[in-house]
Amino acid sequence: MQSIYRFREAEVSLFLRAKHHGIGSVSLEPIELSTNRRSQEGLVEWFNAAFPRVLPAQEDQTAGAVPYLPATPFEPKLAGTAVTWHCGYDREEEAKKVVAIVREASGSKAILVRNRAHLDEIVPALKEAGVRFRALDIEQLGEKQVVQDLYALTRALLHLGDRIAWLACLRAPWCGLTLADLLLLSSGRSEEGGSEYTGGGALIFDKMRDVTHLSADGQKRVDRARSVLAPLVKNRLRGSLRERVEGAWLALGGPACVESETDLEDAEIFLDELERLEEAGEVDLAALEDKIDRRLYAQPDVKAAKDAVEIMTIHRAKGLEFDTVIVPGLDRLPRSGPKPLLVWKSLLPSGLLLAPIDETGAGEDPTYKYVRELDKEADDIEAGRLFYVAATRARQRLHLLACAKADEDLRPKEPSKRSLLAKIWWQAREHFGEAPADAIAEPERMPIHDVLHRLPAGLPLPKAPASVKWTAPDEGRQEEEIEFSWAGETARHVGTIVHRWLQRIADDELRTWDATRIDALRSRFAKELERRGIPPRDLKASTEQVSVALKNAISDERGRWVLGPHPEARSEHRIRVASAAGANTYIVDRIFRTAEDVRWIVDYKTSRHEGADREGFLDREQGRYRAQLEAYAHALASGDAMLGLYFPVLAAWRQWRQ
Repeated sequence: MQSIYRFREAEVSLFLRAKHHGIGSVSLEPIELSTNRRSQEGLVEWFNAAFPRVLPAQEDQTAGAVPYLPATPFEPKLAGTAVTWHCGYDREEEAKKVVAIVREASGSKAILVRNRAHLDEIVPALKEAGVRFRALDIEQLGEKQVVQDLYALTRALLHLGDRIAWLACLRAPWCGLTLADLLLLSSGRSEEGGSEYTGGGALIFDKMRDVTHLSADGQKRVDRARSVLAPLVKNRLRGSLRERVEGAWLALGGPACVESETDLEDAEIFLDELERLEEAGEVDLAALEDKIDRRLYAQPDVKAAKDAVEIMTIHRAKGLEFDTVIVPGLDRLPRSGPKPLLVWKSLLPSGLLLAPIDETGAGEDPTYKYVRELDKEADDIEAGRLFYVAATRARQRLHLLACAKADEDLRPKEPSKRSLLAKIWWQAREHFGEAPADAIAEPERMPIHDVLHRLPAGLPLPKAPASVKWTAPDEGRQEEEIEFSWAGETARHVGTIVHRWLQRIADDELRTWDATRIDALRSRFAKELERRGIPPRDLKASTEQVSVALKNAISDERGRWVLGPHPEARSEHRIRVASAAGANTYIVDRIFRTAEDVRWIVDYKTSRHEGADREGFLDREQGRYRAQLEAYAHALASGDAMLGLYFPVLAAWRQWRQ
């Protein structure tokens, strides 16, 4: 009960009520686990001394307050200091200290922060020091420069009139026009006669035909960009959108503009998502933007070693453990959101308390204010539990870092009550020394460096790779030949539908998926099967098979593990492999890493088995598909991967090491 709950909108009060009053007529027996099997004795002693003052002293069902339960250590005490404070007055010095701790620490190590924005000084300091790290679910995909450039290119190719997108393409590193040339191009003359595409002459693409008024360097850059983009604009109704965007990016020299191989991985994720959302050569840009800005994250550094420091939010670290844990920015504040239009609180057993936002110009509604105060109290209690989760991820050493503002006496000012530092200020303030004299001065404004990173103007277009013999995608998907060569059309279509919905469930990380939802989708399964030509006599049985497979997958422990959230997880991952015989396309059903840094490659098989000797059948299936999965691992350059076959219809599993 000392864990975090509110980020998943769970009400601690419901757990407390069930603990004391049971669920309906069923009484419950509380079991309190008091042995800490993760942290060494020195850490547990610090936890037992600190957290009774961090967490509430008494239980409160309304506020969701749970007192600290002292723990008994299982691991022996290690020599040296278990918990170390690093307190100061300068944010950059704090970042340098983090770098020093990372370099000195041995074993697994992690930097845990409350919000992603709290890494603004730390990540640049690590990069400057040459320290490689793995940032898990930290940077949104849309924040990566390579993805922003690809998104602008996508918008430009979709709509010639998207002025901002076209200017962004010309400013991107593959073209790199200066602001002066961009201004001249966007406001200067255009070719007489207007556009052959839209009938108007104000399009940026039209203005790219006559660039004699630009600088000599700008003329070269625009001419080169136009030589690539003009054929794509002319043939914009041919081929898939992904092919056009990826082809333009490659021809413009986009891969030469990235900082690291990880950026290429991020570009591939964007292009895969673009292909997934595309319909008839068009894409819902709002859905694409939502994906890259809110739901998809940039990949961790592909060059980082297995023992590299991991960076993540405290929420992301829940359930994990590390030899050394570093928690910087304890003084920083959480994000503040706007006032909600509607607030409510379930006050058991009395019922629901609900209030709308205050009317403009009217006085403050007392009910709204009361519910907001209850929420603030619950958030404050949750902050204490958040600090507990961060600290207890450590197995051997815990480093706590904080900055403070100095008062006129050069002593630290008391932190905001909304910060984690306020929870343990009674201990932290002893570790602040006297502030330097310049600590109370106004901070200097950071200079803005106007540096334009771009390719050389005379860079030749990249040469096309040597031709390979083209084969149709179905010929390259060897798994379909293996899996369905012995089965009829019905089995093949059932397998396709099951694969598609397992991808959807995995993308949703199992959230909101249960048997009831699958039952509600049966009519949709039937329509999809019917569209694929399933005869009426087989439609009911085929729909049932899809439903059973999906229900098994979300209820079976192994299925939930495969479909659940994992680092670097991908579903229906496409791999193109060139060989002397031609180009093959593989589609791998599921790829992910575990918290133990084990790479898994999993394939779904919708095989059925009605007779006896179920285990023998599964062994034969493993032998049938062994070469296929090992080919996937070879194509992915995964030298020491674990391979798995999951049979959702049978709720069965087979695994082996490559």
